[in-house]
Amino acid sequence: MIAVLMLTTGAEAAPLTVQVEGANPGQGSVLIGICSGSLDLGSCRYSQNVQPPAAEFQVVFPDVQDGFYAIAVFQDTNGNNNLDRDQRGLPLEPYGFSNGTGRTAPPSFEAARISVAGPTLARVRVARSPLAR
Repeated sequence: MIAVLMLTTGAEAAPLTVQVEGANPGQGSVLIGICSGSLDLGSCRYSQNVQPPAAEFQVVFPDVQDGFYAIAVFQDTNGNNNLDRDQRGLPLEPYGFSNGTGRTAPPSFEAARISVAGPTLARVRVARSPLAR
């Protein structure tokens, strides 16, 4: 009975590697959030803040529970720990989401959703909004 209980406990955890592309080294830290259920800041169960060593780099989240997540990334060019926006709500700092969503319209969790089941690699490209001035 104990062996059966041990085999059926909770979801597995595995590393999630995020390949960040398009960062500007020396232009501020890059914040990476792994969000569950929505893209609201409070739903990002895992996060890291790193100084980009190069335009392309990897960040490893070692113990992410299997499930569905969306990845949100932005480069904080002015150091205020917020994604600055213009009067229309468009991002003024480089940003990106998993699955390349959110480039021309606000992203949805469903569009950015990825599946984590064992070791996973996800790519996110950060860039300035093509609509922001």
